[in-house]
Amino acid sequence: MSVDFVATHDRTHADYQNQWDTLVPQGYRPISLSVYGDSGNPRYAAIWVRRQGPAFAGIHGATPAQFQTFFDTWAARGFSPSIVTAAGPASNPVFASIMEASSHGVSLTRHGLQSGNVGDSSTLEHWIDQARQNDWIPRWIASYGDANNRRFAVVLDPNVNQVRWDIAGWWGEDHAAYQARFDAQVLQWARPAFVTVSPDVTYLSVFREDSIGPWVARHGMTSAQYQSEFNRWVAAGLFPVYVQGGGLGAGTRFAALFAERDQPLPRQFTITGPAVAAMQPVDDVVENFMRTNGTRGTAVAVTSGGRLVYSRGYTWAEPDYAPVEPTSMFRIASCSKPITSIAIHQLLEAGQISLGDSMQAILALAPAPGSVADPRLANVTLLNLLTHTGGWDRSKVSDLPTPDAVAAAYSLGFLPVTRPEVAGYMAGQPLQFAPGAEQEYSNLGYLLLGLVVERKRGVAYVDAVTEHVFQRLGLTRPHRTLISSSAQRPGTVRHHDDFLRIAQSAANGPSPGPRSLVPIGYGGEDYGWFDSFGGWCLAAVDYAKVLAAFALGENNPLLRPATVATMWTVPAIYNTATGVELPTYTNGWDSWTEPSGIRGFQHGGAMPGVSSRILYRTDGWGFAVFCNSGKGTPDLYPPLTNLRPEDWPQGDLFPSVGIPSFKPERLRLAAVARKVITDNRPEHLIRRPVESEPKLPHRR
Repeated sequence: MSVDFVATHDRTHADYQNQWDTLVPQGYRPISLSVYGDSGNPRYAAIWVRRQGPAFAGIHGATPAQFQTFFDTWAARGFSPSIVTAAGPASNPVFASIMEASSHGVSLTRHGLQSGNVGDSSTLEHWIDQARQNDWIPRWIASYGDANNRRFAVVLDPNVNQVRWDIAGWWGEDHAAYQARFDAQVLQWARPAFVTVSPDVTYLSVFREDSIGPWVARHGMTSAQYQSEFNRWVAAGLFPVYVQGGGLGAGTRFAALFAERDQPLPRQFTITGPAVAAMQPVDDVVENFMRTNGTRGTAVAVTSGGRLVYSRGYTWAEPDYAPVEPTSMFRIASCSKPITSIAIHQLLEAGQISLGDSMQAILALAPAPGSVADPRLANVTLLNLLTHTGGWDRSKVSDLPTPDAVAAAYSLGFLPVTRPEVAGYMAGQPLQFAPGAEQEYSNLGYLLLGLVVERKRGVAYVDAVTEHVFQRLGLTRPHRTLISSSAQRPGTVRHHDDFLRIAQSAANGPSPGPRSLVPIGYGGEDYGWFDSFGGWCLAAVDYAKVLAAFALGENNPLLRPATVATMWTVPAIYNTATGVELPTYTNGWDSWTEPSGIRGFQHGGAMPGVSSRILYRTDGWGFAVFCNSGKGTPDLYPPLTNLRPEDWPQGDLFPSVGIPSFKPERLRLAAVARKVITDNRPEHLIRRPVESEPKLPHRR
């Protein structure tokens, strides 16, 4: 992309005015402007591009009152700020601004803000919180004043494209702190939308994850260094998208971004996998959901009668984004729990356990040094773990400790911690209720079930499930979620945290720290010990094969029908428990019953950058839908329940996605069983009303 631009820096008030008078008549418009230095004699850095666009007006060298008058005047004409920049002390700042004719109205604009409590409308934190609540995105932020009296100006636009973003540094980050943040954000494919440099040379940054193609960022540059970088990258075909200055005299420092373009690449919607005319409503639901929520990637797999009948990948992203395929692998969060439940019920079927067995009788958890076990821990049964009635209430006390707390309890000094250490630490913490007395969703319960599988199988949980669940179905892709973004297996989608959060690494480094900053979804949580409650990574078609096995009845390679019935029975324990959070939850699956007697089973999952849902009905069909953001999943239940029996696709797509079909005789028996159920079903129940769809809250 060739851009006709003019870039200048270290210009006086008069120089900048001369640029305006010269360049505007020639068709140039400012896309970046920075005022810095002494407010009595400020300097300006600007980038102008020659292109058409909305009408605009500008002001520079303005006091706060003059800027407010400028804003009021042009806002009344339908103009909205595109740039607001300021320099100097809080008591006597100088402003410069550009306002453009706006099609979306006047963006929320504030200046003179301080840093403080989110509930105080005079703080930047308050308006950033309002941006989150009202779906706005920072267009421009200025930082002026000094460390003892910092001030901000902010412009918040409507976030019409649902772009994910993060802001940090309103307290003032030095060069090293900003560099650490930059390094972490790049690991989750974010870019600095702009970086404001304060008069005392601290940095306030806004990152966003839409794409502008190749880019290079620099900060902490002197005037000469900026000029050198400018010469280097312009010669390489890039141009400065923004340049911001801060500081005084020889202490002035610059931050800049060089790229091929300054506007985000347009997103496009693409679908992979074979189309089926009758399934067009599914495609429509997915596309509408993704566009509305800014979800970049979704995979859908639909199974019927033991066959894979529909499998597609959906992408709503820029052209340089890797398309989602039917075989793309996703983290599935709590949709891992039904897999763990299957592994536990296989042990039950083999006579190695009973659901009434004491968890402690199997694991013999020893509390961390200096801790004492709650006496009620001995009463926790495997059924309690399966049904979230073990005694942990995460609304009161987290059922998953921080890695630092575990490391401190065992005097480790370094991370990571292990699942047995997590279990031992929690064994020394008090329960919030007597086992069986209440039901409160608990990840810890399923972590402990994973340890039970290990103890009884004599191998690691992942290896046990791979052998006894996935290999029986011919699945080779499922694996434990890998931690860092660089470690992901080929074919794994990117996972996009909704707030681009970063944190100290939870998986590597000294404890209590300091440790390197990493994305929350790529090391900020240690997925190395999430496996049995939220740690599997696989394709939607892989999970579809798990669901399809339940359509085979006696020929199910995973569990016999009697064991399935045990797993899918709502336990009587809820009859006496109080505060039952999920009253139709079976042993690892939420459930419901249709008026016809058909039963359904499902689970949801959510982690940073993950939303998943799996569902199976006893008339033989189900689906898996995985998304690579945390804003939920498209609701596929209505379009699928509205299909007539003759609309369901025939054939089997499993071989096309690298998965063997079930043997023909197994499929024949499954088809007979499904026909009996369908033929006995009243016609009006085939089209089940949308409003009656059962929903399970997405949980980690």
